[in-house]
Amino acid sequence: MNMKNFYEEAQLNGEFKETYLVYTRKSTDDAENQKNSIEYQVSEISKFAQKENLIIGRYTLEGFCENGIIQEKHSGFKEDEFFNIISNSSISQRIDRPKFLNLANLLLKKEFKGVLCLCWDRISRNETDDAVIKKLIKQGVDIRFVQVKYDKSSSGDLHMDIDGVFSRHYSRVISEKVRNASEKLRKDGRCIYSAPIGYLNQGSDNKPFDPERALIVKRIFELYATGEWSCNTLADWAVKQGLTTRPARRKRTVIEKLSGVESDTIPKISRTITHKTIENILSNPFYIGKNIYNGMWMESKAHQPLIDTNLFLKVQSKLKSKTVSIHYPELFFHTYRGLIVCDQCKRIYTPYEKKKITYYCSRCKNGCNNTFKHINESFINDKISEILNKIAFSESELRQIEARASVELDKVAKKRNVQLDDLYTQLNKAFADMDYLSKEKITLLRLQTLTMEQIVVEESRLKNTIEEIQFRISAYSESTQAMLNYIITFSELVHNKALYFERALDSEKRNIVCQVFSELSFENGILKYQANQGFADMLKRFDDPDWQSGSPNYLFSELLSIFYRVK
Repeated sequence: MNMKNFYEEAQLNGEFKETYLVYTRKSTDDAENQKNSIEYQVSEISKFAQKENLIIGRYTLEGFCENGIIQEKHSGFKEDEFFNIISNSSISQRIDRPKFLNLANLLLKKEFKGVLCLCWDRISRNETDDAVIKKLIKQGVDIRFVQVKYDKSSSGDLHMDIDGVFSRHYSRVISEKVRNASEKLRKDGRCIYSAPIGYLNQGSDNKPFDPERALIVKRIFELYATGEWSCNTLADWAVKQGLTTRPARRKRTVIEKLSGVESDTIPKISRTITHKTIENILSNPFYIGKNIYNGMWMESKAHQPLIDTNLFLKVQSKLKSKTVSIHYPELFFHTYRGLIVCDQCKRIYTPYEKKKITYYCSRCKNGCNNTFKHINESFINDKISEILNKIAFSESELRQIEARASVELDKVAKKRNVQLDDLYTQLNKAFADMDYLSKEKITLLRLQTLTMEQIVVEESRLKNTIEEIQFRISAYSESTQAMLNYIITFSELVHNKALYFERALDSEKRNIVCQVFSELSFENGILKYQANQGFADMLKRFDDPDWQSGSPNYLFSELLSIFYRVK
């Protein structure tokens, strides 16, 4: 109900001209104060009316008052800064309390003799309210206060002014305390707002994992990081997993607010996950153990990270680019659905069946020169098998490797020792940089050399660097013979995988393809590919012209890097 409705319905025809309304207000900033209780105010005002022989008009208007009693709930000090200069040499100001505004309208029209309230700070919150009340008094409206009586003299006016000043000061103090308390909690790493899906709210210093939702939310990050899922398909997947929002109350309607309906009387309900919910989850640093403070994200003392920073940063990178959805929960399974694109225009080959044979079709863009737009699935299988068979060493290659091993491995060992010295130097430098960033974090923020987000990114980069160097050092601690044996064993496994691929189920074929390749594309019948690390290193030997002539130079010259990436 808006103010216009109030004015239209408040046609009282003089029925209550000799009666009073009761005005009560509960401050949302000072809930512990006794006089802040609506029940206390109504009780004291009723006693006062009986003592003074004042009649309370039993007037009821939905959303405004009931039996002459008005109940309003607002912050103790809240003043709209808006004002407008009207052409008729007057100034208009906005009042955010609809019930107070309607009360003033009824009193100004003399529909009631006056209004009863507990004290000055219950009916007035700021200077704008003060001005309205004083003008009503000058218009002859009888405004009475239970706890004080103002003389109709200059002393009474001074008394009223002083009460108004102290009322505003008290409201400011309460508001300031609320702000300072919130500021301190935020600064201390506490979380004073509602935690997102995956966490429970058990106070500003305790946001534990939600046992029903946390693992699903973590899986959402992991799936999106693969680049194979969109927010829409993830939302469909999450709904099938039974994920919903945490039970929460809806916002009160205007009528409910005006009628004094308490928020805690509205039942909590869970809502369905949508693509927007997924977007909010994926972009929220709360999941890496951060709280927002002064526009920056800082370490939280109220909750533990659900995912690591590396995964979060990878997801942010994917969010900035257009993620192609490979997983379609409602579509039939096909081995290469979403995995193959046209090499020129990058349109996806879409599966279809004809006479019980599976084909893949690309609806290429205008101007695309690819003439191979329909591909039989068996043709794709044959091409994949050819590549898998090339990854493994042939019998001829293995004989050449064995013949050269004793001489070449000594050279590799010397190279390995030099690289180990370099790695230890790099590791010490990375540790020193990490220590500096940790000790000087506050200084860097204060001097605005780095933002909190930049510090988080730099910390993540250094952690990744340290982990990579440590893994490389650990890998290089193996003997060169052990490295060579490891690569040969890997080759045998790939050979077995190639044999298995020819007889595998469609779902197993897809898993093998996803393990080996990061990208597949066709151009005029030629399969082009990008292999994942390890597999790509094994295939690079065919780029070495010496290998084609029977010399295994590539393997021994790149033995360290091949072993590291394969491992």
